[in-house]
Amino acid sequence: MNATPPGIDRATDRDPPAGALALTLAGERVWLLPERALWWPAARTVFVADVHLGKAAAYRALGQPVPSGTTRDNLARLSGLLDGTGAARLVVLGDLLHAAAAHQAQVLDPVHSWRERHAALDCVLIRGNHDSRAGDPPSSLRIVIEDEPWRIGPFAACHHPRRVAEAHVLAGHLHPAVTLRGRAHERHRLPCFCESEGLMILPAFGAFTGTTLAGLPAGARCHAVGGGAVWAAP
Repeated sequence: MNATPPGIDRATDRDPPAGALALTLAGERVWLLPERALWWPAARTVFVADVHLGKAAAYRALGQPVPSGTTRDNLARLSGLLDGTGAARLVVLGDLLHAAAAHQAQVLDPVHSWRERHAALDCVLIRGNHDSRAGDPPSSLRIVIEDEPWRIGPFAACHHPRRVAEAHVLAGHLHPAVTLRGRAHERHRLPCFCESEGLMILPAFGAFTGTTLAGLPAGARCHAVGGGAVWAAP
């Protein structure tokens, strides 16, 4: 299915805010945001990947002492992102829910409250591997569910990094990261946007998701996220 981006508006294609990195993909100006999201201002569309709502609850159900409150934190950060951009559409590039345990009230009740706050927002979820296991979100959340690749303008929204003919792919799944090395041989891992020909892999948006250095495309350019900014990693 192809989607027509809501109200292309070149007037919104202004300089990015502090900390964001502006790029041109498939002829469109986009911003890589330190909130670990991609903003397409001309179409008023925000893309995020790998939110994994309910992951901590799933671990606690197994008796593992992990932090609580991650769902509310994720939703608060998502609201801040939407309010800051004035987005008309949110596209989740897979793994909105972590597991079937995410369908319990302690997870879904705050999600419903979040949805009511953003009642006018168009929400699209590209099914990821965790979504397939968790099951689709309830219809009361008014989230349109699509299988990959889902085309929107010159982009193909996917969960798994892949190639799609005549489209620039935006994907997630890998939770990409880059390792920085200091003069004293110390190492620090940061989430990153991973860019290669025809493909942009977004960092995981959700808290308590982890990162990986494995499986990233050879020769990819990494745009690290840290210190409230997105910047080209060495």
